[in-house]
Amino acid sequence: MLAFIDESGKPHPKDSTMNPILCCVCIKESDIKYISQRIYQLKTKIFQNDSEIKSTSLINRRIFLKNLTKNKQYVDEFVKAACSFDIKVFAIIMEKPNLPIALSEKLLPKHFKLLVKRIEFFCEKYGHEKAILVFDGINMKEDYIVSKCITNFLFMSKYGKGFHHILEMPFFVSSEVTPAIQIADIFAGIIRHYYENGLDITVQNKDEFEIWIRSLFTQIVNKTEDILSPSAKYPEYGFYKMGKNF
Repeated sequence: MLAFIDESGKPHPKDSTMNPILCCVCIKESDIKYISQRIYQLKTKIFQNDSEIKSTSLINRRIFLKNLTKNKQYVDEFVKAACSFDIKVFAIIMEKPNLPIALSEKLLPKHFKLLVKRIEFFCEKYGHEKAILVFDGINMKEDYIVSKCITNFLFMSKYGKGFHHILEMPFFVSSEVTPAIQIADIFAGIIRHYYENGLDITVQNKDEFEIWIRSLFTQIVNKTEDILSPSAKYPEYGFYKMGKNF
């Protein structure tokens, strides 16, 4: 199984994002070809090319203000197509921290640890031998640190040594040439807008944008699952709000 991981926003006090999201989309290896084909077909049908379009350009209020119907059509059909496959989605919902989060080779940040834990438990529950962690590459320096964080966690920490379903070598890919990572990108963007607009605590929508985001989110959240920890009697929630508890 491949676990595609991407984030929307950064957990940093200077980032404009109020609710950074770390999102994972788990896809069976046998489905990758067909999902990639669907994404390619959608792009060429709506935009007449296969170039990458990031969620920040696709998902915002401007598409209603400027009547960018192609953007909305693409996201609508993209989410519907992706959710038609047997995928599983996990997300960690954060709040903007008061202080920068240090990224060190020796310590896996809590939001990454929470996400990897859900992938491990999911694999154990459904008999997936290994999950390959696939990240949207940022830059060589940061990708290297994240890679070392994960391998050190799995090889050196007492807790991480108990994980047997995570391949001890994460991959970093370009979203321009790896269509499946774009699912994590777009899903993370939708989830972030859902929480930043307070749609988790109110049933009222202020405008067309919020109605749209709620509809998209409902499709995505239906693809998650609360996983029971094998060593405890409490669930690991598929969508987990960790707040500022870094």
